[in-house]
Amino acid sequence: MLTNPIFSINIRNMIPRLIEDLVFSSLTSFQKIILVLGARQVGKTTLVCDIGKKLEGENKKVLYLNCDLSEDIAAINTTSKAVLERLLVLSNIDVLLIDEAQRIDNPGLTLKIIHDNFPQIRVLATGSSSFDLKNKLSDPLTGRYIDFTLYPLSFTEVLRANDPSPNEILLKNQADELLPQIMLYGLYPEVYLESDPGQKQILLDKILESYLYKDILTFQRVKNSQAIKNLSKALAYQIGSEVNENELSNRLKIDRKTVVNYLDVLEKAYVIMSLHPYSKNPRREIGGHYKIYFVDLGIRNALIGDFNPLDIRTDAGSLWENFLFIERMKLFANSGKSVTSNFWRNYGGAEVDYLEKATNQGLKAFEFKYGAGILSRGAGSFTRDYGAEVKLISQDNYLNFITN
Repeated sequence: MLTNPIFSINIRNMIPRLIEDLVFSSLTSFQKIILVLGARQVGKTTLVCDIGKKLEGENKKVLYLNCDLSEDIAAINTTSKAVLERLLVLSNIDVLLIDEAQRIDNPGLTLKIIHDNFPQIRVLATGSSSFDLKNKLSDPLTGRYIDFTLYPLSFTEVLRANDPSPNEILLKNQADELLPQIMLYGLYPEVYLESDPGQKQILLDKILESYLYKDILTFQRVKNSQAIKNLSKALAYQIGSEVNENELSNRLKIDRKTVVNYLDVLEKAYVIMSLHPYSKNPRREIGGHYKIYFVDLGIRNALIGDFNPLDIRTDAGSLWENFLFIERMKLFANSGKSVTSNFWRNYGGAEVDYLEKATNQGLKAFEFKYGAGILSRGAGSFTRDYGAEVKLISQDNYLNFITN
């Protein structure tokens, strides 16, 4: 039984999310608080509601609270055991679903009280601001929670939703048809489901201004809103390049400490993701600089106001590198697999775009090329130094890299 009518949202157009089974099984199997973190508009509410409906089908009594609503947050915004007992235990609640839990004054302590005093109740909470929610949870909930990150739709998810062909060649053709629009407009669910390019751009601007920046300015109390917008735009012009914090400081006329802080804020708000260098020989290899990629290419292109076709763009190679990296990150997040990711470059200029190492597995190395090409000399240098072959990922063979 669902106790909150707001819970019954329309999910008919929902594209099935690969992470849902993982979240559902964790919620029902482990006596832990389950957290789903991610930017606004990536589909957290739809995911939670779908899980709630499945639990309802198993005759569980589910309470859904949306902390964006004053009446819902008033019900849960307490550290009183007696009040929580009346809300949950006396109502015979089996599962508590809390949307936008970062809005609770002390979410860590509230959830700790529920976890420790009412262990029969399973709890799933979502948050749009990892910097705000995880900071508030880390001490009170140590050892008491499992967290997942929900990104915008993955290429695998949209391909599966488009009646994929069992034939490998036809499947590749289907993927190739989807690819250009995804590299231009990204994979926020509402944007992807909108067919009109002009409306896609309007939706991306809305997400950027009304949600991403709003959360950043609200929860991080960023003093210079224009500076963080200028920083976002500057980063959008150098995706896949190494970040020079001093250069950004000079260009934006803000001190380096503020640049570093704002970069951290943007990453924790799921706008960007950093990739750090792999180095075993500091004298010969870059060890301090890192690269920046955007979690969604639609947001990146909206920042610079460029939605021109890929075949007339000068940044197609950078978009390709960003696309492959972020889809690989989604692949691991959706499967619950943990990997260490890096890039490699030495002072002689030799570089490998992407390295990864999973537990008990050898180091894997990849070079990304949008057009036809061969491995660079950097690949040879890396193989000589580390004994790992570098694999070229191009438009010919990308599908396996981002789906398996």
